[in-house]
Amino acid sequence: MHGILEQATGTFAVLTFALIPVWYRVGGTPPLLANAYVTRFLIFITMTIAVGAWLLTGGRGPRELARDRWRAVWALALLALVGWAFASQGWAFIGDRYPEIGYSAALQLGMVVLFAVMCACVRLDPMRVMGALVVGLIVNAGITLLQVNRQGWLGLEGLGEFRFFANMVGISVLRAGDLTYVRPYGLLPHPNLLAGSLMIGVLAAGVWMVSIKRGRQAVGVIAGVMGLAAVLLTFSRSAWGGLVVGAIAMLPFAVRKLVVMKSRAAWIGGVAAGGLALIVGVGVLAAYQPFLLARTGQVTESIEMRSVADRIVFIDFAFQSIKERPIMGVGIGNFPWRTSYYIVETFYDLRGDNVHNIYLSVWAELGTVGLVLYVVALSAGIIGGVRAIRRDTGESRMARVGWLSIALALMAVGWLDHYPYSLIHFQAALWGSLALAQGSGMSQQNLDRLN
Repeated sequence: MHGILEQATGTFAVLTFALIPVWYRVGGTPPLLANAYVTRFLIFITMTIAVGAWLLTGGRGPRELARDRWRAVWALALLALVGWAFASQGWAFIGDRYPEIGYSAALQLGMVVLFAVMCACVRLDPMRVMGALVVGLIVNAGITLLQVNRQGWLGLEGLGEFRFFANMVGISVLRAGDLTYVRPYGLLPHPNLLAGSLMIGVLAAGVWMVSIKRGRQAVGVIAGVMGLAAVLLTFSRSAWGGLVVGAIAMLPFAVRKLVVMKSRAAWIGGVAAGGLALIVGVGVLAAYQPFLLARTGQVTESIEMRSVADRIVFIDFAFQSIKERPIMGVGIGNFPWRTSYYIVETFYDLRGDNVHNIYLSVWAELGTVGLVLYVVALSAGIIGGVRAIRRDTGESRMARVGWLSIALALMAVGWLDHYPYSLIHFQAALWGSLALAQGSGMSQQNLDRLN
């Protein structure tokens, strides 16, 4: 029975990472969690099963984790952040009228943190887990490219695809003069979310591109090229920036590994991957140049000007909210409601929303206390990841480089978008990546060397 539970823990942990690009929600809600919106997400269910199976095995691993001081600081800061988030329901801005808003957001964060701590405790092979991202990238990029070609949805309702087409009100489009481009959605409710998931997959494929196994390397090249084309065609500026940050973090290690391998086939694969990426990148951007100019502010299209203006407005709202409640914040999940009340007092044609910056989001909702815990957790995770990479070797080391690069990319995205903080899929990606980067299941010898 114990072996079955351990296998279930690993299987559902891998499945959780595979579900990052999938917005599927099941019917019905557990009776005890009836007011929590997040509980119907398939990714929440897989996380719950993985954590539950781990706890049934006795929750092994925390003692080993505690022997590495940076991993311990990371875990304690995250758990303290969850405690503060649940406590914030007591002073939440809209808590008296809609307590389920704060409860659902706190439950979501709590489950993600438990999942991340579990990933840091159990013995997961970081390279094999990364395989789930690569396979997901191939599927996701294929759907994206087909949606771009069709300029609309593909009819995959059974997989949770949202309906969208050129003349549909409210969808995300780009305009350049008389030209209109419908941005792809994948299996997610917004192109920026699709871009974030593709970015993660492309970085994972980059790790496979320098694998010592030729089959894995070939799959990595194919997936990476497909994914790069797809992420460029989302026209998400935050994901583009995040991809650059992640690639810069990964590139020195990838080149060094190719040098150490001294394999002609590996070098050919690496050069081929770089050449194909360059051709695809230049080709896509040249073919869609009018939309690229519109998206980067080179022309004054009204849609793009409105997008930038809206973000500035919500940044201003965030600072207003922080000024009102600097220490404790408005409560987790409550900032969009606070902005709704700000908007009523203005002439803006807007609805309440999150600020497109994860650090301001945390500060506004959880106050200075929450922001400090959040930054400590991120910092400890990065330091722990760097230390683990320095001590690890071979394929495992490159995998940890990949996981840390993914985390850094999501942190970079967080300067321009809110989803690495507000949505369960990307919360799991961020904190799960830091967990795997730090070296889950490291040997006692390596732990002694780290300390």
